[in-house]
Amino acid sequence: MITPHGKLVKVKGKNMHVRQMGSGEKTIVLLPGLGCPLPSVEFAPLMRELSKKYTVCTVELFGYGHSDSIDTPRTNENYVEEIREALTLSGLPSPYVLMPYSASSIYAEYYAAKYPNEIYGLILLDGSSAIEATAKEWTYTEEMIKEIYEELEANKASGKSHEELIQEALMEQEYTAEDIEKAIAEFIEHGYTLEELEEIDKVPNHDRTLLEQDIALSANIFEVLTMPIPKSIPVLAFHSGIADFDVDDERAEYEQHSKDHIARLGENVKRVVIEGSTHSDIAYHRDYLKIISNEIDKFLKCTE
Repeated sequence: MITPHGKLVKVKGKNMHVRQMGSGEKTIVLLPGLGCPLPSVEFAPLMRELSKKYTVCTVELFGYGHSDSIDTPRTNENYVEEIREALTLSGLPSPYVLMPYSASSIYAEYYAAKYPNEIYGLILLDGSSAIEATAKEWTYTEEMIKEIYEELEANKASGKSHEELIQEALMEQEYTAEDIEKAIAEFIEHGYTLEELEEIDKVPNHDRTLLEQDIALSANIFEVLTMPIPKSIPVLAFHSGIADFDVDDERAEYEQHSKDHIARLGENVKRVVIEGSTHSDIAYHRDYLKIISNEIDKFLKCTE
């Protein structure tokens, strides 16, 4: 059993993990990308950098990291009410600067639209998933859902632990012990601790809650599309570079998605493209945290 770095607070009768650093005047709330196993570790180097000037916390949504699984529908409303309750119970009063990565931008935009008085600003890390094209691509058929749950039940029936399944996946990708040692050294060089890295393959298995989130994503995007962001809320939108795409059509599609998202957010938005970056859970925050933190400093100062 691994020990959480932050607080476990009771939300809807379940444990939710909130990791906090720093004591600055403004509170930045980090929300994880879809399926990230341990957000409180994923964001750790970025948290340490931001905590020099701000209060910064990572909310591990239900089904993530140290937080419990939950059976309630994975709707925008439930996510936002759970986040609000977790922050209040953690002693973190609003207004907040919400900083979601990828798919969590859906919940952050819903939060800002429904409770604008609680939001100081939005900082979106590659959050262009909140557009109609993504909602259509993410729609699951009944047959697809059936296959997903059959695979989930098969994993459960195997009797193997989450850690064993992870090790099997690593072996299938033919990683050697030398590859793993090299990766660990690189992560430590970029600001992770060895203790944090050792946690990643020991987190509980929350597959069912994460699958419910995945399946509900399309409906959640379509709902957010009907809820414009109030003009009073400033937005900083980071987008990854497009140079890593091999096909011109893919580059054009990604760029169009980014522009569509910016258009949705309105006039009160600043876009920052981080050239050379990719849409990656770890490397995006780890390798470019100085750029991200510098842009955040400029953004929050000019909203005062």
